[in-house]
Amino acid sequence: MRAILVIPVSTPHPKATVPVGALALLALWIVLPGSVPAASHRPESFVLPNGLRVITQNDPSSALVALQMWVEAGSAQEAPEEAGVAHVLEHVIFRGSSEPGNGKLASEVENLGGTINGYTAHDRTVYHMVLPAFQLQSGLRLLSQMMHLPSLGHAELRKEVQVVLEEWKQGQDNSRARVSRELFKTAYHRHPYGQPVIGTPENLSGITWEMVTRFYHRWYTAENMTLVVAGNATTDQVRKELAEHFASLPSGRAFTRGRLQQPLQTEPRITIVHAPVRQAHLMLGFPIPRASEPEGPGLDFLAFILGRGESSRLAQKVKIAEGHVNSISASTFTPKGPGLFLIQAQLEVEKTQEALKAILKEVFRLREAEVSPAELSRAHVNFVRTFVESRETVQGQASQIGRFQALFGDPNYEQTYLEAIRRVDVEKLKSLARTFFRTDRLSVSLLLPENSESPKPEEIAGLSRSLDGSPAPAAQRENGILKTTLPNGLKILIREDRRLPLFTVHAGVIGGLLLENETNNGIHNFIAAMLTQGNPRRSSAELVHEVEQLGGMLNGSAGNYTLSLTGTFPSQHVEKGLKIFLETLLHPIFPESELEKKRQEILARIKNRDERPRAQAFRLFYRTLLRHHPYRLHPAGEREAVLGFRREDLAAHYQALISPERMVLTVVGDVDGETLLKQLRSELSTLSPTPSSRSLPSAEAELSEQRVEKKTGKFKQAHLVLGYPGPAKGEADYFALKVLEVILSRIGGRLFVELRDRQGLAYSVGAFSLDDPFQGAFGILAATDPENIEKIKDGIVREIQRLREEECTEAELARAKNYLIGNYLIARQTNAAKAADLTANELVGFGPEFPERYREGIEKVSAGDILRVARQYLALDRYVLAIVGP
Repeated sequence: MRAILVIPVSTPHPKATVPVGALALLALWIVLPGSVPAASHRPESFVLPNGLRVITQNDPSSALVALQMWVEAGSAQEAPEEAGVAHVLEHVIFRGSSEPGNGKLASEVENLGGTINGYTAHDRTVYHMVLPAFQLQSGLRLLSQMMHLPSLGHAELRKEVQVVLEEWKQGQDNSRARVSRELFKTAYHRHPYGQPVIGTPENLSGITWEMVTRFYHRWYTAENMTLVVAGNATTDQVRKELAEHFASLPSGRAFTRGRLQQPLQTEPRITIVHAPVRQAHLMLGFPIPRASEPEGPGLDFLAFILGRGESSRLAQKVKIAEGHVNSISASTFTPKGPGLFLIQAQLEVEKTQEALKAILKEVFRLREAEVSPAELSRAHVNFVRTFVESRETVQGQASQIGRFQALFGDPNYEQTYLEAIRRVDVEKLKSLARTFFRTDRLSVSLLLPENSESPKPEEIAGLSRSLDGSPAPAAQRENGILKTTLPNGLKILIREDRRLPLFTVHAGVIGGLLLENETNNGIHNFIAAMLTQGNPRRSSAELVHEVEQLGGMLNGSAGNYTLSLTGTFPSQHVEKGLKIFLETLLHPIFPESELEKKRQEILARIKNRDERPRAQAFRLFYRTLLRHHPYRLHPAGEREAVLGFRREDLAAHYQALISPERMVLTVVGDVDGETLLKQLRSELSTLSPTPSSRSLPSAEAELSEQRVEKKTGKFKQAHLVLGYPGPAKGEADYFALKVLEVILSRIGGRLFVELRDRQGLAYSVGAFSLDDPFQGAFGILAATDPENIEKIKDGIVREIQRLREEECTEAELARAKNYLIGNYLIARQTNAAKAADLTANELVGFGPEFPERYREGIEKVSAGDILRVARQYLALDRYVLAIVGP
C-alpha cells in the first residue's frame, strides 16, 4: 500500500509513477517494425450493467493472471479539508469487507499462491494482485469484496491513520522523495498536484470516518472503476465469473469535480531546503501539457534522449565528461492534468553551482543543437528493450492497459501513440525544446545538508536567464510576425501591415484583477488611469499636447489578467512616437496633482456601476460562484480601497510588475520590422530583471452544491444569471463550450426562440462564457418581469436538460461555428486589436498561432462533444443562481 511519489531515475524504480514518460516506451515500433512482437491477443472491453468497465488481455503462454482495479480518484479529487483521505481509504479497503474479516485479505491471497498490493496517486487509486491462473475465480471474489467499504469504529480508523503517519515519516527520510515533493509543491503551488498524495500530519490527524465514507461514496462507483485482467484467462471466462462477484458494486456516476487548470507560470520558482542529508539533491521542472495533448510523444522522446541511461546527453556531458553529478536523469510526468518535464540529480554540495550551470546549458542547447542519426538510433534501440521488458510480466501488461484506459480512454491506444511518434522528427524535437525549456517556466528544488552554504534563489534564476539568453536568440519570422526575446527576457513581436499609414505599439504584463485581493482591489485600474499622466520629461498636459501634435493616441488599461499601455501613431512618426511611448511605459511619475482627479473619476464610475441592475447581476454571480479567486472582485475596486491608495502604493506596485522578463511588447502596422527591432533592442536591452515573490491564484473548478443569492433594489426589471465554473480559455473543452454558448444564444438560438419568442418570458436572454486562461465560467443571463423569475429559471434548466439528453442538430452546429469563427476575425481588424491579442496570447503562453488553433478547435467540435460537455459542466442540481430585482 503506497502513496506514489514521482522519483525520476535512470533505471526502472518500483515507486516511479512515470519513468521517462511511461508511454514513450512504445515509441520504437516506428524504427524497427516487427522487432517488437505484437501481443497474441488485443485487449477486449465490455461493460457490466452497473457501469463497471472490464478489459481483458489473454496471454495463453502464461501460467498466471493479474487482476487490477483502477479507481479514477486520487489525491487530486480531494477537497482541501480532505487532504490524505484517498490514501487512508486505500488502507481501509485493504482491511477487507466483513466477509474476509479484519486483516485476513492479504493472507488469503497469499494462501492462494498470489501477491496483493495497491497504491494511491494524484488521479487514481489502483488495487492489484497476481495469482496462478487457476485461482481466477477466487481472485475475482476477493477483489470484489475489497471494493465494498468495511465498517470501522473510531479506534480502528485511528490505527490506520497512524500507519499512514508512519509512512509519511518514512517518506521524510527518503531524500529523493523529499526533493520531488518540494519540486511539485513549487511547480504546482496553486494546484492539487502540489500537495503530497499521502497528506500531511496536520490533515491526517483530522480525518474522520464520515470523511472516508463520503469520499468512498463519491468516487467508488462502478462507472468510475475499470477492472483489468491480464494473463491466462479468456474474456468468456472472466465474463462468466464477474456476473456473480461484481454485480453488487454501487452503480451511478461518480461525483463530478472540474479539472483545475495550473495557473500560467511567468517567472522562475526556486525552493531551497536544508535537511539531514549528506549529498545535495537537485530537481528541475518545466511545465508541459497533460498526457492526452499532441505534444506528449515528442516530449517523451526528448526526455529519453536528454536523460535516459548512461548514453544520454546529461549523463555523458554533466556526469561522465565533467563530473559535476553522481547521478542524473530526465523524465516526463504526464497525468490527466498539467504535466512536468523533470530533471533529477544527486551531487556533492560544493558542485551545486557548476552542476546547475552545466545542466541548464545542456537543456537550453537542445533548442538549437541537432540530434544526430546515431543518437536517434541509440535511443530507438533502448526504447525497444524497455518496451519489451514492460510486457514480460502479466502485471506489466495489466498496468500498461490500465494506464492507456485511464489517460486516453482506449486500452488499444498504443497504435495511436505510435503514429504520433512516427511524425516526430529532429525539427519537432528542437521546436518542443524551444517551446517548453524557458527560464520563466523553470521550477527548481534543492535539498542541501544542514549548515551548508547555498546559492540564493535569485542567483539561480539569474544563472538560468544568462544561459537562456546568451547568445541572444535571433529574431524569427513566422506567419508574417517577427519575434525575438532579448537577453533580459523581454519578448518583442512585430507584424508589418502596410495597408494604412498607421502603427500601434502595445506593451503588457500579467496583472489586472488576477493579482488583486480585497485590500488592493482596484489598484491596477488606478495605475492604468495614471500611466499617461506624466513622466520625468513631460507633465500630463505636455504629454497630451505632444501626442496630439503627432496625431497619436496613448492609453493605459487594466483587464482581468493584464496591465498594458497602448499607443497609436501615424507611421511617419515611428521613431518619435515610439520614444514617447517607452518614456511613458518605463518612467511614469504618478503625480499628486493628477492623482486626486483620477481618484474622483474612478469613484464616480463605482457609484454609477451600482445603479445598473444588469451589472449588479453579473457582479453577484461572480461573487457567488468564486469563493477565493480574485475574479469575484470588480476591476474598478471598492470605494474604501480606492480612497486609500497613495502615490507611493501605485508606483511601488507598478515597478514590481514591469520587469522585462515578464513583459511582452508588440508592434502592428506600417513599419519596417528589422529597423524597428534595432531601435527596440537599443532602448530595452539595458533593462534589468527584478525578482518577484508573486503567485497566481488557482482556478476554482468545482461546484458541489447549489448556491442562490438575491439582491433587491429600486428596479423595474429583474435580472437573473444562472451558471457554473467552466474550462479556462485554451483548454480542450473550451472550444466545445463556446459552440454550446452560441447554440443557446443570439437570434435563432434555443433560449431566444423558446423563452422570448414562444413564451414571451424575457426581454433579453442568452448564454455567455468567461474567455480567460486563468478561470473559466459559463452562464445564462435573462432580463424579465419580476413575476416571471421562477418561470424563466425553470425554462433555462429545461434547455440545459435538453442539451444533456440529446445531440444538437448539424444546422445548429454549423451556425454556431460560422458565427464564432467570423466574429473572432471581426473583433481583430484594427492594429490595436491585433496588437493587444498578440500580446495577451504571448503573455499566457498561447503564442501568435492561437488564432489558428482557435479556428481549428471550433471546427473540430462535434455534436457528441456538445452532449459531453453539457453533461460534464452543466449539472441540473448544482449551479449558481444570482437574482437582482425589485
